[in-house]
Parts: sequence; structure tokens; C-alpha cells
Amino acid sequence: MDDATSEAGRAFLRTLQKGQVRRGVVSSLVNFGAFVDLGGCVDGLVNVAEVSWRHYNRLSDVLEVGQDVTVVVLDIDLDRVRMSLSLKALQRDPFKEFARTHLGRVLTGRVTKIVPFGVFVQLGEGIQGLLHESQFSDHDAGRFPSPPQLGDEVVVEITDINFILHRVSLSLHR
Repeated sequence: MDDATSEAGRAFLRTLQKGQVRRGVVSSLVNFGAFVDLGGCVDGLVNVAEVSWRHYNRLSDVLEVGQDVTVVVLDIDLDRVRMSLSLKALQRDPFKEFARTHLGRVLTGRVTKIVPFGVFVQLGEGIQGLLHESQFSDHDAGRFPSPPQLGDEVVVEITDINFILHRVSLSLHR
């Protein structure tokens, strides 16, 4: 970026405020997020973590170049002529409602991810919980049943909800 472009970018960024809601157009998608043109000479970045509360596999499943969007300005860096934006900040957080109403409930969910320490189970739109590997063993019978596989439906009980970290702990419902 040359000096004239940098100064024009800084001038545009000075017109913005953190927390401001702006309309823009998605100008490009990259592996770490989406760039959004707010009508100035600097495109802002919506990091992948700030796109949506719901789970998605590819950014192109949620956004496309040329799409009109409404974003919140998270941060403005005049020195580096950059701004950080969020789409997620304007969306309802599904975790808040879930946390208020689901502790101790028994639900059926689908296994979405297998990790060395257990499996993640989809419990609702934007809500996943961890079923720890310790839940796969049946200590009373001395057996070790096989863990659920990707796509399996499982019946689980919600044993803990960490509101701050957005984590849900599960146990197998027997």
C-alpha cells in the first residue's frame, strides 16, 4: 500500500467507531475469514470465528462474494490501516438460551466429530457437547463398548454447562 492509499485508508478508518454497525459487501473469501468493503478504501476482515454461531464446514457455505452484509466494527488499527469486523455479534447467541433451560435434560444428538478424548455431539443449532471417552466404558460389567461413530445418534444427559467458555459436558443416558 503506497503512502497516499495508506493516508486515505487512515482517514476512512477515523470515520468509524468500535461497536458501530455498518452495511457492506463481501469482497473476498480467504481461509481465515472474509473481507468486507464498507465503502471506503480499506476492506475490513471478518475472522472465521466472527462469522456465525452455527457450525459450518466451509466459509462459502455461509457467505459469498458480492453478498450484502451487516457487521459490527470490533477494532480499528490506524497504524496498520486495518479493521476487524463481526457478523456474529449481531446474531442471537443460541448458547445463552440453551444454558438457561437444558442442564440435566436428556437429549438425542448426532456425533459430529471424533477426538482422542471423546466425541462431540450436535445438540441443537450452534450447540455441541463433549461426550468424554470415560463414558464409553461400562465399569460394572467389566466391558468396554465401542465408542459412537461419526453420524451415530446417541442419547445423552447434559451434566454441566460452562456459560463463560460455551462448553457442554455430556454423559451417556442409560
